[in-house]
Amino acid sequence: MVIIGLGRNDPRRWVKAAYAVLDTIESGETGPRDPVPSKAELARKLSISADTAGRALRELVDMGIVYHVPGHGYFPNTGGEE
Repeated sequence: MVIIGLGRNDPRRWVKAAYAVLDTIESGETGPRDPVPSKAELARKLSISADTAGRALRELVDMGIVYHVPGHGYFPNTGGEE
């Protein structure tokens, strides 16, 4: 079980966005080779700024949950990326 911020009840918007990405991975909505929602998608879907969505994705990268391929997006870290 992954804990982001103070957990799912954390009121900060970037934490809610990070859990939204985590949920797409855990539900199988995002496959191992599929990109997770982009900053723009997260911002639009959650009515947050692109900067806030970017913070969520950066935190997930720092935690090793996703990795970033510049120009291609963010992907679930399954341990097989190059």
